[in-house]
Amino acid sequence: MIKSFFIVNKQKFLFVFMMLVLAVLIVPIQGREDINPPLDITYNPYTTSLSSSTGTATPIQESSLVNYQAKSSPTLELLSSRKTQADTTLSQKTVYLTFDDGPSKLTSEVLDILKESNIHATFFVLGEQVKRFPELVTRVIDEGHALGNHSYNHNYEELYKGFSPFWSQIKQTEQAIAAITGSHTSLVRAPGGTAGHFDDTYFKLLKEGGYQVVDWNVDSGDSKRRGVPARDIIKDATTPINSDQVVVLMHDGNGHEETVKSLPKIISYYKEKGYKFEVLTPELPNLESFQFKVTKSARALQRPQPSEEWIVTNVLPNAELFSHGKRLVMEIGRMETAFKQGEYRISDGKIMVPLRTMMDKIGVNVRWDVNKKLAIIDTGLKSLQISVATDDWTIVNKNTISQTMNIPVQMNGNTLWVPLREILNATGHNPISIKVSDEEWRIRTL
Repeated sequence: MIKSFFIVNKQKFLFVFMMLVLAVLIVPIQGREDINPPLDITYNPYTTSLSSSTGTATPIQESSLVNYQAKSSPTLELLSSRKTQADTTLSQKTVYLTFDDGPSKLTSEVLDILKESNIHATFFVLGEQVKRFPELVTRVIDEGHALGNHSYNHNYEELYKGFSPFWSQIKQTEQAIAAITGSHTSLVRAPGGTAGHFDDTYFKLLKEGGYQVVDWNVDSGDSKRRGVPARDIIKDATTPINSDQVVVLMHDGNGHEETVKSLPKIISYYKEKGYKFEVLTPELPNLESFQFKVTKSARALQRPQPSEEWIVTNVLPNAELFSHGKRLVMEIGRMETAFKQGEYRISDGKIMVPLRTMMDKIGVNVRWDVNKKLAIIDTGLKSLQISVATDDWTIVNKNTISQTMNIPVQMNGNTLWVPLREILNATGHNPISIKVSDEEWRIRTL
């Protein structure tokens, strides 16, 4: 009996022992297959270098192959690809300080504080203020901050009686900014915010025109009433919200001395909380998350809607301002000037340019005769009169009409567009050659 006990248990022992051996051998293999399956790579100490255009064999150390295999692991690839670069940026705590209604005398104080703190902000400017303080607009750009468009005069009654007046003010401010900086901004903030002001038309057409509308998710409250004390501004500007992406609304227009006073403590708060400071840019993938929703009251407003013809003429071509297309470069004698994509247009096979902008670029005076609807260009020895009503171009030489031509022009809003070749010829700058590349149109004239 004892003998049979040992025989039976010996068999059991051998069975258990064999199972343990198999487990030791099989489990690691299965583990390796889950983590890093066999790669179809035959090791060769000489392989073609990716950076070589001739296919020259380049030695690779064995450790390089090991690293390559490790990087090719599905598990590692999954872990490294779970977050895109944009996701990584958005996962970081970021605060965007924004200032509306400037520039003003207070803007220089704001810029001093930002410079001392080594951070940057975004300034949504008014066109009329841009014209008053062009040097501050230049300083904003020079010191690494961003500009946004905040309408021309902040007049609610004008801006929100219909989309067309709002568009007109955006374009006025855009032109004022471009005259100083030479560039356009697609960032737009509505005076008072979009809530209760924007209906679906405002959002839709601004987007079709190439603009990005930005509201905020933290209101400093510095414009609730006149003279809001700094302690209240600090409290509201540092109110915790359920987001790691914070857009703070503040103002640097006249009467906001308390905002300037509160700014250092607001900056300190976000630094202590581990936020990084950035400027708003059109490339941010989450910009629309900072837009307020269209309210029922805004949808219920019976505002005039722009016609399809107006949209096709004004809105849709505008998006080209913010696209990366060909420049239009003109060599006029020893002078060179250029239009960016969107600052000129192609119509019926002709390059069209805005007359006043064109004349400003080549240093020629142009004035407008309201009664006769004439654009009058003075070149010194002679003048050119362009009739918007009849499309007649009349060259006057010492008070004597020497030539009249009929050349179609386009009037869009307050902007008169003329064909480039004809305006160059009429002002004595006959084109000699035109070269076209992927980057530009280049026109050389007399």
